[in-house]
Amino acid sequence: MGIPVLLWGRPGVGKSSFIEGLATDTLRVTTLIASIHDPTDFSGLPILDQGAVRYAVPEWVGAFADYPAGILFLDELSTAPPSVQSALLRVVFERRVGFQNLPEGVRIVAAANPPDLMVGGWELSPPLRNRFVHLQWDIPEDLYIRSLTQGWQTGTLPEIDPAEHRRRLPDWKLKIGAFLRLRPNSLHSSPEDNPYGFASPRSWDFAAALLCACDLLGYRLGSGSAQTQTVILNLLSGCLGEATAIPLLEYLTNLRLPEPRAVLAGETKLDVSTLDDAELYVVFFGLNAHLVDAFGMDDLLPYSSRYLALTEQVFRDGRRDIIFVPLKELARAGWLNRLVARSQVQGQSNGSTPIIEQISAVFSDPAFSEFVDVLS
Repeated sequence: MGIPVLLWGRPGVGKSSFIEGLATDTLRVTTLIASIHDPTDFSGLPILDQGAVRYAVPEWVGAFADYPAGILFLDELSTAPPSVQSALLRVVFERRVGFQNLPEGVRIVAAANPPDLMVGGWELSPPLRNRFVHLQWDIPEDLYIRSLTQGWQTGTLPEIDPAEHRRRLPDWKLKIGAFLRLRPNSLHSSPEDNPYGFASPRSWDFAAALLCACDLLGYRLGSGSAQTQTVILNLLSGCLGEATAIPLLEYLTNLRLPEPRAVLAGETKLDVSTLDDAELYVVFFGLNAHLVDAFGMDDLLPYSSRYLALTEQVFRDGRRDIIFVPLKELARAGWLNRLVARSQVQGQSNGSTPIIEQISAVFSDPAFSEFVDVLS
């Protein structure tokens, strides 16, 4: 998914061998040992050209040009002095060397020894650490013993459809947003308390992208598989730190969310009173997305009628404030204007309550006065 990866493991456990073994005719792996390079090897060398200063791009950047995909492998990262680490900040996250972008298909992987084994090394700065998802790398004894007689298997990279990932990613961002509504202090965690990954808005973005990728690859929460739980926990811990990842995983595993389209289509009955506040928040944003997709379709009226009925139920439960934001966003998308226009064109009502009366019942609520400007 283009998220930089940092592998932490003892010397000699095969980090470098594994990554370099991924190389194929269509995937180039370029290994750079950070400690033996100058900062200009990552930031570009300034040279004077016709009265102006430009940055000469290192040779290793051009080596990716003939390949559709590649891995820039930064080995022994914990041996890089602070000056090199600073130069790497832009390379790792912005994917830029000097003023030139890395080719689109290039991914960044680094390897380092654990902090307790950094004899003569350098601790990674918090800004650099926060640009990676951190994974622990080790070789189980039985795997190594088997490899002595059977050899090592070559690693393969899973493939994910980027378009499908983009389509599903907003759902995962909603779930994370609901969690952060419950635990707003989890947005940030201390770099000092987390030797590897730690929570920040950037690493929360990583977590959403990785959860979406896991879902596409069949690692689904609630599946009951211990392997799935381990994979997801390792990824979340690598982004956010274990103290944040564990409650997030517990929250996501226990989240009760119906399929939004089935609710709007009347195929699934939903009692919003059974949902907690965070679940309610996520459900309504999910319903919003499907309502927007129905703009210009005949389904807009029946979908909207069911949406408004659910809204009235939430209001009766006294939880208006939970869905104010989803309603505001839906209004901003032009839903009311389209709904009224569609109602006039079709000249019909849904069920026993005309759609216009449903709109009036919901949006004449006194507590909604703060959104009058938006809704108008």
